[in-house]
Amino acid sequence: MRVTVVAFLLGLAACTASSPAETLKGVSALQGEAAQMDGYLKATSAANPLEQKLDFWMTLPKSQTPIKQYQVEMTQKLHVVLVSDDFKTFLHIHPQLSPTGHFLITQKFPRAALYHVYADGEPNKLNHQVFRFELSIGQTASASRKLPSTGMGVQVGPYEVDLSTVRLHAGRMEMIDVEILKDGKPAKDLHPYLGVPAHAVFLNDKDLSYVHVHPMAMDGDMDMSKPTPEMPDSASSPGELMLHVAIKEAGTYKLWLQFRGAGNQLYIAEFTMLAS
Repeated sequence: MRVTVVAFLLGLAACTASSPAETLKGVSALQGEAAQMDGYLKATSAANPLEQKLDFWMTLPKSQTPIKQYQVEMTQKLHVVLVSDDFKTFLHIHPQLSPTGHFLITQKFPRAALYHVYADGEPNKLNHQVFRFELSIGQTASASRKLPSTGMGVQVGPYEVDLSTVRLHAGRMEMIDVEILKDGKPAKDLHPYLGVPAHAVFLNDKDLSYVHVHPMAMDGDMDMSKPTPEMPDSASSPGELMLHVAIKEAGTYKLWLQFRGAGNQLYIAEFTMLAS
């Protein structure tokens, strides 16, 4: 009997040791802005070494009480972007808000790596609050981050994605034409992703600052002061778009442009951008 109890306790200890929980405090990551909240991430390992239970929350400064009210922005209350340190893996996920003010999700990572985790939300009636967390998954070695030149056009599945420029000017609003082509013509089988034609995330390859914008239809209302009306998933999305972006720092950037194509499949076009 005593042997059985000892074995049980040793097994319990082993399970506990294999599932450590780590609470991380985020750093403000929205380029050119200071956070008005504090952001936290608790990551708990699951049985699979590549699987983590992620728990995000925000508090007022010097408070331990999670904020419970968030605005819905692009159909979601929190956008989380996961990027490996070498910039080769990009994931855009959406944890669900619990009544306690915690955003919860179980996430399986595609490979072992150091991940930069960005939590982007609008708590209470504030504008975007974006926090970056550093999360190591599995046994990781230092990664080499090289951003090769991509030019202005890339092929993604059956689509060609063309930009009018990959050179930006820091400190001013830029307008970039985006064309999503199929068989050489503007694609006609596109659908909205999270209520808009596409999503664009820029990361500075040095300080990892974050910019998240949404391309709009060429013939859409370009008044940036108005909220963008959400498009239903079943709607047709245009193949010709306009991207308004204000980069505040010179440097090299990685752009991930997400759009939804035929069969509801999500595609990601990746570009290297230079801002001077």
